[in-house]
Amino acid sequence: MKYRVASLATMALVLVVCAGATVLADKPPEKLTRYHQHEQAQALADLPEADQRAASQLETDPREFASHLPVISIDTGGQPIPGDAVLDDAGVEAHDEQGIAETTLSAAGEESISVRFQLRAASNEQPRAVRLSDESAVEARAEMHIRGHSSRVFDKKSYQLRFTEDDRLTPAPEDLLDMGAGSNWVLNGPFLDKTLLRNYVAFNLFGEILPFTPEVRLCELFVDGDYQGVYLLMESIRRDPERVDIRKTDPSSPATSFIVKRDWISKDSGIAFDFLTAIKETSSPLDIVYPSEDVLTPDQRQWICDEFNRFEKALYSFDYDTDPYSYKSTIDVDTFVDYFIVNELALNSDAGLFSAYFYQDFGGKLCIGPLWDFNNAFNNYMERDLSDNGFIMIDRPLFFMLTKDEQFTDQVIERYRQLRETILSDERLESYLRGAADYLGPARERNDQRWGYSYDPANVEANMKLVPDERNPRSYEEALAQMKDSLLGRAAWLDRNIENIRQYSHESAVKRYNH
Repeated sequence: MKYRVASLATMALVLVVCAGATVLADKPPEKLTRYHQHEQAQALADLPEADQRAASQLETDPREFASHLPVISIDTGGQPIPGDAVLDDAGVEAHDEQGIAETTLSAAGEESISVRFQLRAASNEQPRAVRLSDESAVEARAEMHIRGHSSRVFDKKSYQLRFTEDDRLTPAPEDLLDMGAGSNWVLNGPFLDKTLLRNYVAFNLFGEILPFTPEVRLCELFVDGDYQGVYLLMESIRRDPERVDIRKTDPSSPATSFIVKRDWISKDSGIAFDFLTAIKETSSPLDIVYPSEDVLTPDQRQWICDEFNRFEKALYSFDYDTDPYSYKSTIDVDTFVDYFIVNELALNSDAGLFSAYFYQDFGGKLCIGPLWDFNNAFNNYMERDLSDNGFIMIDRPLFFMLTKDEQFTDQVIERYRQLRETILSDERLESYLRGAADYLGPARERNDQRWGYSYDPANVEANMKLVPDERNPRSYEEALAQMKDSLLGRAAWLDRNIENIRQYSHESAVKRYNH
């Protein structure tokens, strides 16, 4: 029961009495509770003076290191971490016959290795510098491998962690930094994102809008005593009361709660047949995340496919906007409206195509979310500048048809205007980004000491930088300015143009889609 409306008072404003209850057109948007680390955790200035000096140093020798951030150390026992990209003779990622990217295995031929994980952190009640000599707040055994798609080739890796018992199979949930117990976690290592903050800012701001957005915490990482820089510890997307709070599956019943996603095909994909893939509206397969493959029954797989296809077929039919046959009877429209808005604001090139999750509680409607992966957002897309791209969501699977419905586009416009007055105001966006950057302080400088060579595009391969070279920031402040300009510039563009999405639902544009 992790996400709750922050105040019941906002709900009271929804209804007014005037010849019956009607919804207020200008009601404030409901705000979901969220922990904002840079605003609520200990800051460098909170530390005792001696600890401030220690945590301000750029020293990364494990014996001298100190930080105001939480610190994670991982001991692999000297094993190479599997999951790295396999490159062919031309330096291009190798793929198998099914188009799945090939990755390295452990010395034992396995996809993960066993590691020793330690987390150290201070509390607001007793602020202090965090050192590797401190007693661990969490010490546990975990399975670990490199994760990501295009990011696998980056010098700074991202990792998947799964806490287990000694048998390596039994999950052993751990509560990390008060995010709730879970056995699966992600250590996201920003490399292409020179601000280190895209996922942090997007998850926390947009997490006040869309439910079940994963909690995140900034930290510093050591692997086998080697400093790896600033990382973002992230909840992974799983069904759990502390994560996606939907009912647990019953294997004896074909009907079930579920989580699915559109993404790159992988070895772990539990592929589901869906209508859009069949009619080639998308090349991104639908993958069943929950129930997991080890408990998913054939009847449940079919039921999930049928439920998702019911929505897609209704949306792509001549009756898509006509009750009782319309798509509205199958989905929570509000989540799709909010997803559209936040991804338009973020200029998220992957939105709706990759890392696009959906969930449905048993007996409920289909929702889009939780949000995931903003590494390429805020005009950080590797292949080209998206700043003059216009609307990006209107040609995405599902949203291509949703924006044909006048009620949907009207709802997007109204909701956008509400959010821009509150959660997504210019003042909030700008102060949030600068506050998060200031919070990093010397941790950011230590990260640049480790990875700062990549500010010069001549020092990295083509698959680790933006195109053309001129788009790559040459310093942290330049990177931060680029993200700020993208965020506020995009908001200003949407302010001027949001009404124009009505053109996509105008009769002249949609008559060939209508019955």
